[in-house]
Amino acid sequence: MRIPSIALCLAISLAAGSSVAFWGWTARAQDQACRYYKVQAGSLNISKEPRGDAVFIDVLDSGEVVCVTRTEKAGDRDWVYIAQKYPKPNEHVAVEGWTNPRLLQEMSPAEAAAATGAPPPAPAPAAAAAPADDTLRFTQPIPEGPFPVQGQSIEQLARGIPQFPPIEGLPEEVWKKSCQSCHQWDRQALCEQGASYAKNPRSALRHPHPYGGAYKAALMRWAKSGCQ
Repeated sequence: MRIPSIALCLAISLAAGSSVAFWGWTARAQDQACRYYKVQAGSLNISKEPRGDAVFIDVLDSGEVVCVTRTEKAGDRDWVYIAQKYPKPNEHVAVEGWTNPRLLQEMSPAEAAAATGAPPPAPAPAAAAAPADDTLRFTQPIPEGPFPVQGQSIEQLARGIPQFPPIEGLPEEVWKKSCQSCHQWDRQALCEQGASYAKNPRSALRHPHPYGGAYKAALMRWAKSGCQ
């Protein structure tokens, strides 16, 4: 007579376990639900990690539609995680990086459905603030990136001393001196260089630069705004 009782207890335990697993899956699915935004800046840097000195892995253009699945606060700065972008409805490309939410504008359910081909998403708790003028100028301090890029202008860095050798293994006495001693980096030449990076930003960021990837990203942003 005890065998049926044991079987009944086992069935109840399995049912309870299935319920926990189901609700756990539901919670994770809700965490990953897309919130759709449009890039408002002229260009938008995507970082590998949610911090100011992280490596840039992509650059998005104004108007691109993206899927945000997470938010995080690091220090005094807010970050959002972009899972993917939508070149056209029913087509998405992985991004998988972090960026500044101030440079995104939340889309209405109707706009998001038209841009992505997805059912209208639930509205986010609060709309992202509209960004200020995002134009980067030649003499303006670069607002982000590691030392020495952040806080210096493109003009200043063109006359500065690089942080890394252009070729690995090169002796310091050969490369650790003013950039102008080896290159004629005037405004026109820098504009052309930034434009060449902007044509293929993902590939441009894969190659090392004496100032690091943040400088390349700044040149791209400056070139896209017309090298002002």
